Amino acid sequence: MMSRLNSRSRGQLLSNSRPPGRAAGEDAKDTLLAQLELQNTRLLLKIEELQRAQTEDDLSSRKLQALYHHVPIGYVTHDAKGVIVDWNSAAAELLEARKHGLASMPLTFFVARKDIEIFLNHLRRCKRSPGGQVVSELRLKGLTRLVPLQLLTVPIHAQGERLFQTALVDLTERKKNERALQDAKDFSDTIIQTIHEPLLVLDGSLKVVRMNDAFSRMFKVPPQFAKNMALETVLNLWWTGNGLRERLETCLVKNVPLTNFEFQVEPRNLGKRTFVFNARRLYPSDNAPPLLLLALEDITARKQAEERLAESNRLLQELNNELEKRVASRTRELRDSNKQLESFCYSIAHDLRGPLRTMAGFGAILQQRFGQKLGPTGEDYTRRIIGGAKQMDVLIRDLLEYGRFNTVEFARARVDADEILTRVLGNLQPAIAQTHASIERKGRLPYVVGHGVALEAAFSNLLTNALKFVPPETAPKVTIWPEERENDISICIADNGIGIPAQHQQKIFEVFQRLHAQKEYPGTGIGLAIVSKAVQRMGGQVGVESEPGKGSRFWINLPRPPG
Repeated sequence: MMSRLNSRSRGQLLSNSRPPGRAAGEDAKDTLLAQLELQNTRLLLKIEELQRAQTEDDLSSRKLQALYHHVPIGYVTHDAKGVIVDWNSAAAELLEARKHGLASMPLTFFVARKDIEIFLNHLRRCKRSPGGQVVSELRLKGLTRLVPLQLLTVPIHAQGERLFQTALVDLTERKKNERALQDAKDFSDTIIQTIHEPLLVLDGSLKVVRMNDAFSRMFKVPPQFAKNMALETVLNLWWTGNGLRERLETCLVKNVPLTNFEFQVEPRNLGKRTFVFNARRLYPSDNAPPLLLLALEDITARKQAEERLAESNRLLQELNNELEKRVASRTRELRDSNKQLESFCYSIAHDLRGPLRTMAGFGAILQQRFGQKLGPTGEDYTRRIIGGAKQMDVLIRDLLEYGRFNTVEFARARVDADEILTRVLGNLQPAIAQTHASIERKGRLPYVVGHGVALEAAFSNLLTNALKFVPPETAPKVTIWPEERENDISICIADNGIGIPAQHQQKIFEVFQRLHAQKEYPGTGIGLAIVSKAVQRMGGQVGVESEPGKGSRFWINLPRPPG
């Protein structure tokens, strides 16, 4: 077209340079033709521009139609009466209708019966609306379910007719979330109401937003009356200062938890009470201001009980101090009395043992010098007098030793049990040789916490019994060994003696307990009592395991030295 214009322009230029003598009519004709050609060119350009715009509009329309039909939100186009003119695939799926099953269908057909009036009112609002968006919520019914929807309707103009395009926004998930949120709220409300401790929810001004039943019951305040009431008014905090309020504001503003804060208040209906306050900041939603959850525990009764207990403890301590003074005084008196008694016993023992030694000495002289003149009966009497005097002397000596372990105080210390055992066996060497006894020591005895004299007395009496209480014509056989435990040392002494019946194994550690006649096995019946008392004073234990005819195993448990 531009080529034609250029050729025409060139023609006009040529005509302008016509040779002289050309007619003026021909010039006018050429000018008109040129103008017509120029106008034709402009029209052709305009037609091409319109064709391009039409092509672009068609393309946009097709894209818009594709978007309309494939967008995941349901859209329907309907007239003022709600009759469907057009719809997209999402709307057909939402209403559970066939692809071509919505044509000329009234939307009221799909509205739940109880929500039809809502939809009709929605249409009336659409008609009155000059062009803005009209929003409603209702339920549409498909073939199998009711769908909660939000209708968003805007007016449109198509082919000179005023229609309406409505977006069908599925609210199923939102409703489900709302139900879940409501269920969670109901659940939390149930928990809050069943808690026995009073609970308050406060706003940023420390005014009551809500309370649980426990708070209402305790403070005798109806929930509807206390709402929006200041905490100072509810708890009557005017006379208590700002201590509680300052901590609650710190918790609310700086999110610093308030934990186990004891504070005394005086509510009008309760009088003075002591409460433990615990508070945490709450966030009800993203945009809402924070709230404060306040829990109260009435510890008035506990504080009163603690005060009574403290007073009782004070009185008890005073009584204990007085008792300790009395015990200390009585102990001193008893110690002095024991010392006097011990001195008296030793004096008596000395006075008794003197005549006994005299009886035994004169009896021996009588037996040596006049034995032939006394005859068999006299000799028997003399022998009995000497034996009785010696037996009484041993008994007095054993009683003195037993009494000494009852009255004498001695400090426990670290002692070498093996060294003490060696010394005792040395002292018993004549008896060992006389009885042809066999003594076996399995391992060295360790150090123990005890007392040398007491441990020596225990070893001496146990070994003497092991050499004595054996069947006739039987050589004693004694085995000694240690057993180390976590906190103590066990020293075992086993023999091949006559054994001890089970019913007498505790009784033998008492004073004057004998299981055999004096003629069978001579003794005083005090030896094992001395062993028991000596071990007890060292802080240990003694026991026996035995069967008649199978020997015995005595054991002494003593504390292990530290380190």
